[in-house]
Amino acid sequence: MHFETRKPTILQLGFREEALPQLKAYIDLLWSSNEELNLISRKMTFEELLDNHIIDCLLPLSEFPKNLKSAADFGSGGGLPAVIYAIQFPQMRYHLYEKSPKKQEFLAKCKSIAPNLEIHGEIPKDFGGVEVVTARGFKPIDVILDVSRQYYNSHGKYFLLKARREKIEEEMTLAKKKFKTLNANITPLQSPVLEVERHLVTI
Repeated sequence: MHFETRKPTILQLGFREEALPQLKAYIDLLWSSNEELNLISRKMTFEELLDNHIIDCLLPLSEFPKNLKSAADFGSGGGLPAVIYAIQFPQMRYHLYEKSPKKQEFLAKCKSIAPNLEIHGEIPKDFGGVEVVTARGFKPIDVILDVSRQYYNSHGKYFLLKARREKIEEEMTLAKKKFKTLNANITPLQSPVLEVERHLVTI
């Protein structure tokens, strides 16, 4: 019943009410596939999946750029936040980059829920037409920019879900050594269900 009790919070964070059945289908698929694939911690309860991961991905939803035609997600894993955002923005083609073949298979199953997903392996040097890159729990900021240097150099935009401010500052210091003109905004995010430190980094 936990999904039902979390519906008001999910809607309050800006998720489309008519897309709730798709979101529930994705959460159920993620939960049932996790035991085999370890997409999230196997020790996690269903309630923790909702509060630590699903709600977490929705915290910066109101900040997500509107009316995009194409986005990319790095290190997509179990599809957080990419599958959630793909459900929320069905007009947007979402390119998910994930190295693990098993996780690619899982993400391919998610296409039945969010048909606007495109699943890929390694991140290419050039992925033209993408308007924003998302990532959550992937790599430090300097590595994210490094693997997409061509995109960054063409004034690419990034929407990165991060945790502690202290760690972000460390990552930014490293990134600025490699990318001298780097300018980023760090926005604190407040979870309505957990006492956790969360931030959105936009570049």
